[in-house]
Amino acid sequence: MDEDMEQPVVDSAGGEVASVPLLLQLAQIEGDISGELDAETLAKLGAQVKEDYDRDLQSRDEWEKVAKDGLRALSQDYGSEAKDFPWPGASNVRYPLLIAAVQQFNARAYPAIIKGDEAVTVKVVGADKGMPQFGLDGQPVLQVQGMPVAMTPAGPAVMTPQGPQPLPDGVQPEPVWLREPGAKAKRAKRVADLMNATLFYRMDNWEGETDALVSQLAAIGVEFRKVWFDPMTGEHRSVFVPALNLVVNNEAKSLESAPQVTERLEGVFPHEIRRDQLIGLYRDVDFGLDEDKEPRLLLEQYCRFDLDRDGVPEPYIVTLDDKSGTVLRVIANFGPEDIRVTQDGAVGYIEPRCPYVKYEFMPHPEAKFYNIGLAHILHQYGEVINTLINQMIDGNTAATAGGGFIGSGLRIQGQGQSSSIRFRPGEYKTVPVSGAALRDGIYERTFPQINAVMFNLLDLILGAAKEMASIKDVLTGDASNNGQVGTTLALIEQGLQVFTAVYKRIYRGLRNEFAKLFANMGRYATEATQQDYVELLDDPAADFAKDFNAADQDIRPVSDPTAVTKQQKLARGQFILQTLQPLQLAGGDIREAMRRVYESADIEDVDKLLPQPQPNPAQEMAMQLDMAGKQADIEAKQAKARRDDAEAQATVVDSGLTVAQAQIGAMTAGYSDAA
Repeated sequence: MDEDMEQPVVDSAGGEVASVPLLLQLAQIEGDISGELDAETLAKLGAQVKEDYDRDLQSRDEWEKVAKDGLRALSQDYGSEAKDFPWPGASNVRYPLLIAAVQQFNARAYPAIIKGDEAVTVKVVGADKGMPQFGLDGQPVLQVQGMPVAMTPAGPAVMTPQGPQPLPDGVQPEPVWLREPGAKAKRAKRVADLMNATLFYRMDNWEGETDALVSQLAAIGVEFRKVWFDPMTGEHRSVFVPALNLVVNNEAKSLESAPQVTERLEGVFPHEIRRDQLIGLYRDVDFGLDEDKEPRLLLEQYCRFDLDRDGVPEPYIVTLDDKSGTVLRVIANFGPEDIRVTQDGAVGYIEPRCPYVKYEFMPHPEAKFYNIGLAHILHQYGEVINTLINQMIDGNTAATAGGGFIGSGLRIQGQGQSSSIRFRPGEYKTVPVSGAALRDGIYERTFPQINAVMFNLLDLILGAAKEMASIKDVLTGDASNNGQVGTTLALIEQGLQVFTAVYKRIYRGLRNEFAKLFANMGRYATEATQQDYVELLDDPAADFAKDFNAADQDIRPVSDPTAVTKQQKLARGQFILQTLQPLQLAGGDIREAMRRVYESADIEDVDKLLPQPQPNPAQEMAMQLDMAGKQADIEAKQAKARRDDAEAQATVVDSGLTVAQAQIGAMTAGYSDAA
C-alpha cells in the first residue's frame, strides 16, 4: 500500500489500528483503487483470490458434476458419444425424463410468477387509517372546509374571522391529518408502478431472463440474480447469473455469511478488456492480451482483505484474470454507513454489500449451500431407465440380426461371393453343397426373448420417477375428464403440493430481489429522479425521497404468491359462489364477492359489469338515527346555553334593580334628615 495512505493509530492494547477517517477515505473513493496499491500488495491480493476460488470450486465438485450432466441432458448435447458395450455402436438412448419434468414445472411456474407486467406488489405494513393531529389537550384537532373547529359552551363551532359560528346542519367536523387515511396504499401503488416499469421496460430482458432462471432452477436446484446500480450508464440492473458461474463455498450457510463469493465472467475477449482499460474501468497493465486472441476467464470476487493492516479485513471487489493472475480492478465494497466502531473508537467490523440474490428449488438434505434440483432427484432413476431401454433395444437388435456358427469344413462360397452371405427379403442363394451338409455345417445361435420382468421393472421405475417429479396425468391434461369437478380440483391441488412449496421459495427470492432494488433506487437517487418520478406517474404529489425511504417500514416490496395455477384460482372463485347465500345473510358485501369471482377467471373491467354499490337500508337508517340524535343533542345544548344566558341576564337585571333600590332608599333618608 502506498505510504501516503498509511495512517495507523495505536489502540488501547498497543497494537496498530487504522483510523476511521482512513476507512472513510477508502469508502468514498468511487471506482478502482488499485492505483493506490503497490505491486507486492496486488500480488498478494491476486494470489489470495485465486486460492480461495479454487478451494470453493473444489467444495462443490459433486453437486457441479450432476448439475452439468443435467443441463447437458436438457439440451441433449451429447455430441458424438458412442457406447462400446456390449459391442461398438450399441444403443445409447437417453429417455427425456428430466426434460419432461422441467418443462412441466416451467409451464406452471412461469405464468404464475410473471402475471402481465406487474411482478412487484408493495405490502402496506400496519393499519392505514391515517394519523390525526392532536392538540395540547390531547384531543384530535378538527376542521370544517379547512377552518378550525373549537368547543364552545354551545358546542362545537367553526372559528371564522367573524368569530365562532355554529356548525352547518348535517356537517360533521373532520380531523386534521398528519397522514391521511389510505396514504400508505397510495404510496405503495406509486412505488409498485415505478418498480414494475423499471423491471419490464427499463431493464434489458428481465422477463426473458426470469423464464431461463425458472427453467434452470428446476433442473439444478439453485440460481442467482445480481442486483446493482451501474454508475457508467446511470441505470439499475438485475441480471441472471447461472449457478455454475457463481462459486461459493458449499459449507456456507448463506451468501451474506460466505467468506467470499466469486462470479465467473466467461467469454470476455481481449478487445473488450482493452476497451475497459481505455475507459478507466480496469487498470492499464500489460498481461499478454495482444498475443492471445482467445476469450479470457475473469474472476470477480467479493472478498475481505486487510489492506490497512489493522487486524480487521475490509470487504473489497477484486477482478482477476484467471490465466495470468493479474489484478485488473479493486473496489471498496462498503460505504461510510457500513463501518461499525467500538466504544474506544477502533474499527470493530465492516458490513459488506452483497448484490446477489439466491433462488432455491429444494433444500440440500445435508444443509449445503447449493440446493438440489430435479437433475439430482432423478439422476439414478434416469440411469436405470436408460439402461433398461438400451438393453431391450440391443436384445431386439441381436435377435433381428441373427448369427451363429459355420463349420470350418463347409465351403459355401461361390464365384464372386465373399465368406459371408447376406440375404434380401425373398431372395434365395445357390451354394455348391447338399442340403444335408448345409444343415449339419451351420448352427444358428438362439437369442432369449426379452424378459417380461424388464418391462415391469421399467414401468415401476418410470412411475416412481414421475411421482418424484410430480408429472401426473391430471396435471399434464392427459387424464380422463369423466370425474367430477371437485374431485379433479382436489387431485390437482394434491399434485401441486410439492410445487407449491417451491413457489414459496421462488417468491422469497423475488422478495429479496425487489428489496435490494428498492434500496438501490432510494440510495442512488439524483435530482433528476424526482422529475422523472412525477412525469412517469403523472402525479404532482409524488415525492420520491419519501416514497423510497428505506428507513420507513410502512411499505415493503414483495411478490404476490396468491395463486399458482389457473385451476386453483377458479376453485377459489367456485368456493365463493357456493358461500354467497350465507354471506348475504350475514350482511356481507355481495358485490365484492362477485368481483373476486370474476377476477379468478381473469375477466377484464370487472367494475363495468357489476352494479354500483347501493347503501344498506339498515345502515342508512342507523346513520340517520345517529345524525338525528347528534342534532337533538346539539339543539339541547344550544337551548340550555340560551337559558343560561337568559338567567345570567336576569341576574344582572335583578342586581341592577337592587342597586337602584338601595340608592333610592339612601336618597330618601337624606331628604328626611334635611327636613
